[in-house]
Amino acid sequence: MTLLLIPMSTFAASETPGWLEETMFASGKINTVVMVVSVVLIGLAIWMFNMDRKIGRLERRSEELKNK
Repeated sequence: MTLLLIPMSTFAASETPGWLEETMFASGKINTVVMVVSVVLIGLAIWMFNMDRKIGRLERRSEELKNK
């Protein structure tokens, strides 16, 4: 149990802000990064949904042509 608490105490002891806090959080740039990543992920999800629908249509057409 003490082995689990040793790493936690070392992280809690450092109170100097890191480079991420100094650059991204302080200037508000982290909000821009989060928004850009969100837009990219939403765009990928929409693209994948549309491609799945198109592939499904092609598969149905292919099955119809095989059955004729």
